[in-house]
Amino acid sequence: MATHTWPSWADHAIWWHVMPLSATGAPGSLDEDAPLLHRLGRVEGWLDHLVSLGCSGLQLGPVFRSTSHGYDTLDHRHVDPRLGDDEDLDHLLAACHARGVRVMLDGVFNHVSRDHPLFRRAELDGPHSEAASFFDFRRAQDGKWYPQVFEGNADLVTLNHRSPAVADLVVDVMCRWCARGVDAWRLDAAYAVDP
Repeated sequence: MATHTWPSWADHAIWWHVMPLSATGAPGSLDEDAPLLHRLGRVEGWLDHLVSLGCSGLQLGPVFRSTSHGYDTLDHRHVDPRLGDDEDLDHLLAACHARGVRVMLDGVFNHVSRDHPLFRRAELDGPHSEAASFFDFRRAQDGKWYPQVFEGNADLVTLNHRSPAVADLVVDVMCRWCARGVDAWRLDAAYAVDP
């Protein structure tokens, strides 16, 4: 069995958790026509306070493009425009690292928004399509196929973690952001994914 190690800083990290959508005063839902506002920089104003409290890490709640609260992801590869853009996150990462602060992102990989483009395509193409293979569709007693939802929330459709394509997506997203400087991940609803 392979042994996994992590960096020594992880043994003693103290995280300050921020929900960036609410902490920066972002609107409660995504408006595609709204102008891009660079709100993520507002978190930088708290970094010196974070350090003064003895924290060594900034744990950010969801930052990826979503429909409302952040856990209803639309695109794992881009920052929510209510917070800014990818460069805003890059700037925050640099500001944290300049102070010796690690950054943890919230990896919401168990489910996505029902409005996620891939799920919309799955609905159009049917439950046996390539797009549908990303989701956990199950046949009901009426003979129809229905997507599984997260904890009864019809707006959050569950990803199919038995699919190699989903595993590839998660690895790709995590590697993409780690390459940009992210130090750690919180895996949202990890208990719901079959080990």
